[in-house]
Amino acid sequence: MSNTLDPNDLWKQVSLLLYKTTGPVSFETMIAPLKPQGFEDGKLILSVPAEHAEKIIGAWNNKQYALDFVQHANEITGDFIRPELRVLSESMEPTAQPAVTNSIPPTQIPFSQDNDLNPDFTFEKFVKGSGNENALAVALAVAEAPGKVYNPFLIYGGVGLGKTHLMQSIGNEYASTHPNARIKYATAEDFLNDFTDSLREGNKADSNATAKFKKTYRSLDMLLIDDIQFWSGKEKVQEEFFNTFNALTKSGKQIVMTSDRYPTDIPDLLTRLTSRFEAGITQDIQKPDLPTRVAILRNLQERNDLDIPNEVLELIGEKIDTNVRSLEGAFHKFEAKIRFMNKPATIETAQSILAELNIDQGKKVTVERIQETVANYFMQTVADMQGTRRQADLVNARHIAIYLTRTMTNKSLPDIGRSFGGRDHSSISHAYNKVAEQVETEPKTKELIEDLANEIKNGK
Repeated sequence: MSNTLDPNDLWKQVSLLLYKTTGPVSFETMIAPLKPQGFEDGKLILSVPAEHAEKIIGAWNNKQYALDFVQHANEITGDFIRPELRVLSESMEPTAQPAVTNSIPPTQIPFSQDNDLNPDFTFEKFVKGSGNENALAVALAVAEAPGKVYNPFLIYGGVGLGKTHLMQSIGNEYASTHPNARIKYATAEDFLNDFTDSLREGNKADSNATAKFKKTYRSLDMLLIDDIQFWSGKEKVQEEFFNTFNALTKSGKQIVMTSDRYPTDIPDLLTRLTSRFEAGITQDIQKPDLPTRVAILRNLQERNDLDIPNEVLELIGEKIDTNVRSLEGAFHKFEAKIRFMNKPATIETAQSILAELNIDQGKKVTVERIQETVANYFMQTVADMQGTRRQADLVNARHIAIYLTRTMTNKSLPDIGRSFGGRDHSSISHAYNKVAEQVETEPKTKELIEDLANEIKNGK
């Protein structure tokens, strides 16, 4: 959960949505009296007037207010935030009412300044698996000796695979052992906005705005930058980061970055930047395999003090195979059902969640199935797609099959290359990026990819 999230703003937005679902009478008696007090370990604390506490807390326990709150808060923030109602005593200090939700002791990390790190993103909560173990090993080494080994460190991979979690774990670990360290987490967009704001203010009243910006970023002990692919084609901000990069690394300070692709695959990124990135170490994170997905769910179960049968966790883990974020979202939806709607933690409840999420019960996705489906569609053979012929229709089919393999399986680029006749990393990356660009700019290609993906998953 972002440290910049304002509890009053969130409650105001959620209240508006609750008004629409509850109606004016219930809203005025059961929701309007509540006042936000702040966040506490993933929960929004809401104070309840003592004179109405029994009635309001009873209603929140027995009706769907809490589940609606969770769903609305997730729509607004993308996070799973639970409500906790506390009675406002005469001393004006809210006292907890655990009947509404189970309490989880907050993780305390002694931050010395506002660094925008999420305290939930720690190594202890990061689940190790075959798709991330190399990146995790490097991250642990960086956290132990920042600026001395693996500098810079770039983590790349698809959406929702844990890149931000792993990167912020480095910052949180270092902050816990060095409370006075100057650590800053920012997205690439944040860096761009700060840079352009400094230029704009520098042209107005504040002649020191640019100097202040440079001092903010160049006097750090550790800089964590998320989603550097956002700088594609933005030359001025790339040049500014190049200078910031040089200033920090020359001083022995650590830089950690994430991207959705290998740096040389980011279009219109300055060559001198990519060469700097490659001078450090680059590690990818792949889609979690089934054992890792189940381990993630078990970790969430333990952290949230729930008792869920193994077969239920295995079903969710088997069906949600896209990324960690989707897996966590499905788990929290399941949790909301059993906590707030008193549903049993059974296979049937899990199946209802999967149905709500539009998770099909289709066929297992393999490289072989992708190749066969694409080959049949384009009237080619799998052998030809794996071969060296360069006929235009065949090359297009091969590229689409590579793109679908990259997006629908947890195979790494070298693994995909081996499945397509021993092609190297750059060839596979080129094919993927070419089709990815077409999906973004050509509606017909996007529709074709969606149709092929449905056929691969469902046999339709």
